Amino acid sequence: MNVKDELLSILLDEEDGISGTELSERIGCSRMAISKSAAGLADEGYRILVSRSGGYRLEKSDVLSSVTLGHSFSIPVYYRPVCKSTMIEAKALVNQGAEAPFAVIAGRQEGGRGRLGRSFFSPEGGVYLSIVIPGTSIPSPDMLTTASCLAVVRAIEALTGIGCSIKWVNDIYIHGRKAVGILTEGLVNMEEGGLSSAVVGIGVNLRPDAEPIPDELKDRMIYLYPASECPITRAELASRIADEVLSILDEDFIDEYRSRCFILGSAVTVIRNGLSRAAVALDVDDHAHLVVRYLDGSIEALSSGEVTLRI
Repeated sequence: MNVKDELLSILLDEEDGISGTELSERIGCSRMAISKSAAGLADEGYRILVSRSGGYRLEKSDVLSSVTLGHSFSIPVYYRPVCKSTMIEAKALVNQGAEAPFAVIAGRQEGGRGRLGRSFFSPEGGVYLSIVIPGTSIPSPDMLTTASCLAVVRAIEALTGIGCSIKWVNDIYIHGRKAVGILTEGLVNMEEGGLSSAVVGIGVNLRPDAEPIPDELKDRMIYLYPASECPITRAELASRIADEVLSILDEDFIDEYRSRCFILGSAVTVIRNGLSRAAVALDVDDHAHLVVRYLDGSIEALSSGEVTLRI
């Protein structure tokens, strides 16, 4: 690491501050180099306090970098300031030999995707994360999306206290609007014919930045912190999400998922293969399928398809 990265790494560990003399000794450079590197970090958005009594101290700063993410994550993490999609980056890294589990996080995406090929609005200020999970850690591929959705809910509520609900199968809502989108894709081992790994792509509308919400999304999406100052950093939320996703896979979680699914008991429209059918959402079964009753009385457990609320 260069002096600036080494300084940042030490300041992340030394929350109470550290003197310039000790920093220069640990890094092996002059105090002038320490001062210059601290100024460079400040230019990047880090808040560094310098005093005679306390030395150098890093205040909480929502700046993404390989150093800050590496300090937060318990698994390897790759940072891209800008990319088309973290899922594309993650799959490319798998093809290059990166071993799961690992994560990819971006400052913004220029081609973020949602379900059914939809685009996902991904400006600065959000959390755009893909987690690659080894196939051996996935007990049931059908359950991975629902498990990941509940894991994200747990992470958000633990760090923010904001209550979340789930729209089957993979959308997270607060105050009646979508705050998080999740997309999962399996990667097949062509030689052995099994699931070699899976990519869980997660987009969280954390806080607004300079780019305005498109008009067509204003009534459908919401930020976790739409107006007030955001008390958590993107690195904190992303790393907590990764930890929750990896830990939930060993749990029997379906009862908790079911209790958070707000469309149960509601009139819905089921859309599949371009056809729409009116129904009532009855339950989520033990395989995470949505059980619906159509107007003709027939009942079906959906494993795929788009479901919207009927008003």
